[in-house]
Amino acid sequence: MTEALQHWISDKQQSLIRAPIDEAMTLPRKAFTDESFFDLERERIFSQHWSAVCFTQQLSELGSVLPIEFLGMPLLIVRGDDNELRVFHNIVPYDGCLAVIEAATVDKISTPYHGWQYDLKGKLVSIPFWDGFKQPDLSALKGRKGDLIEVTSRNELGILFVDLSGKKNDFEAHISPLKKILTGYRTGEMRIGLAADDTLLIDQEHLATNWKTHYENWALNVLHEGFTHEVYHESSQIPRVNDNGEKTYVEHIDGDLMALSYLEEDFAETYELDDLPLNHLGVDPNCSPEKGFIGSFFPNVHIAAFSCFIHMIIVLPISAGKTQTLRAQFYDEESAIDHDVAEEREALQADFQGAGMEDGVITEAVQKARHSPAFEQQFYAPFWDNMHYTFSNRVLDALDQTS
Repeated sequence: MTEALQHWISDKQQSLIRAPIDEAMTLPRKAFTDESFFDLERERIFSQHWSAVCFTQQLSELGSVLPIEFLGMPLLIVRGDDNELRVFHNIVPYDGCLAVIEAATVDKISTPYHGWQYDLKGKLVSIPFWDGFKQPDLSALKGRKGDLIEVTSRNELGILFVDLSGKKNDFEAHISPLKKILTGYRTGEMRIGLAADDTLLIDQEHLATNWKTHYENWALNVLHEGFTHEVYHESSQIPRVNDNGEKTYVEHIDGDLMALSYLEEDFAETYELDDLPLNHLGVDPNCSPEKGFIGSFFPNVHIAAFSCFIHMIIVLPISAGKTQTLRAQFYDEESAIDHDVAEEREALQADFQGAGMEDGVITEAVQKARHSPAFEQQFYAPFWDNMHYTFSNRVLDALDQTS
C-alpha cells in the first residue's frame, strides 16, 4: 500500500495520539474495525518486524512438518533431520498448491498435487513424470527454480519467530529486552508442561476482537484486573496501589517490551503459588525469583513470569475483528514432565483458560463498542495508562513510513 497514513488516521487524530498523555487520545476506532487498516498493519507491522508464529515444541520430532496460516499467508514449519527448525512459504512453484496440507512426521516432503518431493531443508529432489519419464533429472526444469522458498526464522524462549521483511532485521536487538527481563530465570531449561496423558498443555482461543484490543488488555491495562477477574477481585492486593495511592508495581518499557514487575511476596495472597509442588525457575538453585513480571512484547507475544512457571501467549491476528491465540506454560524440565504433578499443571492451565475467558468477554465487548459512532477515540488515565499510551504511539510509529 502506498497511501499515506492520513487516509486512515487524520493529521488531527495523529496529533492527539502523540500529545502528552494527559491530553492524548487513543488510536481511532477505524484502526480496530476497518479491514483495509488491518491490511496496512499486515504490510507495515507484521511483514516488517519479527513476529511469533508457534511454540517450538509443537514440532517435537525430527521430520515434523506443520502447515500454518499467518495473517492469511500459508507457511510451512519443518524440523529437519539436523534438528533445526526452518520455515518456508507453503507453496509449490510449479502447480501453486500447498506443499503440505496436514501436520505429519515424514522423512521427505511429498506434495499432494503432482508428487514433487523435497528434502527437509526445502530442496527439490524429485519431479516424477515431469517430462514423461518416471524419474527425470532435475535438469529437465531447464533452469526453473523448484526449491521451497525459506523464510528467515529464529527460535528463542521456546517460541519460533519469523522475519518476512527480507531485510535481515536484527533479531538480537529485538529479543534482548525480553531476555534481559528474564535473566533471573532458567529459561534455557524450560519446556512446556505435559498433561496427564503426556500431551502438550497448549490451548487456543478464537476471539471476536482486534489483535490490538487483546494486546492493550493483557499487561498494558493494569486497572482492569480487579473488575474483570474473579481471582483479582477477591484479593486485597488489587488494584496495585498501597494505602498512600502509590503503585505497587514498576513499569518496564524497553525496545519492543512493555511490562510491569512486582515483588512476589507482595502478591503471595493473590497468586497462592507458594505451596505448589513445582521447582522454582530461579537461576540461583537456593533462591526463588523475587520478582514476577507481566508483559507484552511487540507485536504479538504476552508473558506472565511467576516463580515456578512462565505463561506465554502468541497472538495470531486473523482479520480486523478476529484474533487467535496459542497459550502454554513453561516449567523447568522436571516439573514439566513429572507425572506426580500433572494435576497441578492441568489446574494452572485451567486457571489461565478461565482468566482468558474473562478477558475474552471484555475484549469482545470493546470490539463491539468500537462500532459506535459516539466516540472516535478514547482518553487515558495518566496514573495507570502509560504503557497503553506508549503502545498506541508504537503502532503509529510502525505505520508511519515518514517517521
